[in-house]
Amino acid sequence: MIPFFMVFVLLSLQLQGCATSGNQQTQTVTPIKHVIVITMENHSLDNIFGNYPDGGASNLTYLTNYITRPDDISQAPLRAFLKQVPQNQFSTPDPIEGYTAYHLDWNNGMMNDFLNNSGPQSMTYFTAAQMAPEWVLAQEFSMGDMYFSSSLSETIPNRLYEISGYSPVINDYGMPPYVLYSQTIFGELSVYGISWAYYVYGTQQSSLIPPFIKGFPYAGHLQTWGELVNEIENGTLPAVSYISPIGGGASGYSQHPSDNMIAGEMFLLYIVNRVMMSPVWNSTAIFINYDEGGGYYDHVPPPVVDGHRLGFRVPLILISPYAKEDYVSNTVMNHASIIAFIDYNWNLPPLNSFVAHSNLPLDMFYFSYRRPAFPLKADAGFPVPATIYFNPYKAPESSLASLFPYKFQIAPSTLPYALSGNSSLNLSSMKDAYYVRHDVSYTPLFQSIPFLLLLTGIILLATYAVTAGRR
Repeated sequence: MIPFFMVFVLLSLQLQGCATSGNQQTQTVTPIKHVIVITMENHSLDNIFGNYPDGGASNLTYLTNYITRPDDISQAPLRAFLKQVPQNQFSTPDPIEGYTAYHLDWNNGMMNDFLNNSGPQSMTYFTAAQMAPEWVLAQEFSMGDMYFSSSLSETIPNRLYEISGYSPVINDYGMPPYVLYSQTIFGELSVYGISWAYYVYGTQQSSLIPPFIKGFPYAGHLQTWGELVNEIENGTLPAVSYISPIGGGASGYSQHPSDNMIAGEMFLLYIVNRVMMSPVWNSTAIFINYDEGGGYYDHVPPPVVDGHRLGFRVPLILISPYAKEDYVSNTVMNHASIIAFIDYNWNLPPLNSFVAHSNLPLDMFYFSYRRPAFPLKADAGFPVPATIYFNPYKAPESSLASLFPYKFQIAPSTLPYALSGNSSLNLSSMKDAYYVRHDVSYTPLFQSIPFLLLLTGIILLATYAVTAGRR
């Protein structure tokens, strides 16, 4: 009975998203026809942008929650332990990570126990000396300073939230349980005939996230970075692309501590430049974010969305011909906000309740004007590699501070919009039906806890019987 019941439940869940199979939804609400999501590893917003913009760049937009603002005294005692990464260093030791460590860091919203739990290395922060390329991207386009990871935990839960608005695991251990393919944004896109792909360094066997998805369609959807570059250059990029700098054989590209930060920036610059110089630039939005804070200090307590506590703040940069220049969004968002934008843009039902209640990043766009491309080139000093498959350990190790700030594409004084703002717009106010009504994970019977306990009991009884028979 149990196996039959499980089969029935799984079949019902698979059919849930297939009732509309065959529909083709190629029209978009905005001029965006291509969404690219690049998720880096393990840095909080304060760790990368906490000192933005330093160096006397007073003409730039300041973040609302600026780490060194003198009028913010709530974290003054802890800020005394903050240490700037020296200009000639491009990495720090890895802070202590984990579900337990992060909850202790959070300390019921007091945000004051990083030093004791994630360690002294968690109290470091980078400047333009290391982060100038990303700071320039934020300066020239849009960034969010109230964008949170979706889970107060590690990489796996957050990357699952990023594709399904849900995670059945609370840390980096697993699987099982698995996320059902039909309950991911990929499953929803496929039902509505919208193209997508997930790009990894080179091999399927070592891809990190797809194995957590029960029924993931590897053929034609799990592709390599080389295929990504070809599709960008010839204009055949799918509508939605997730690019992973971890898994698939990648090593050193993701900025995971203690990786060289410049290596990750080289990776980002290469992709951004290729898109800018390609046929797809005029219709593309690139979202660059970080999966989780990695144990690094951040001073803003994560809020609750749809009854769920978010994780720590992480960077978000939007690059698009329609992105506002030098704009800082104060909108409270998380990884599911990108799913919400995909659903909104292709006029799809919200993937699930959490996605529906996650605010949209629409205030970061200005659709009345399309900006021309202007790649950040190597001859201007930016560390742009010749290929996406560069050796990350050969990243240049000299201060990049001279690159920031960069010349504006449009003079800020002439921009027809404010340089900061926020929005509470989400899909729950637009649509009352969800694509996935109930998030359900999947665990094979032979891997379930009751089965394993039963098997253990049988083994113990058999061992006892054999032992007793020998007496």
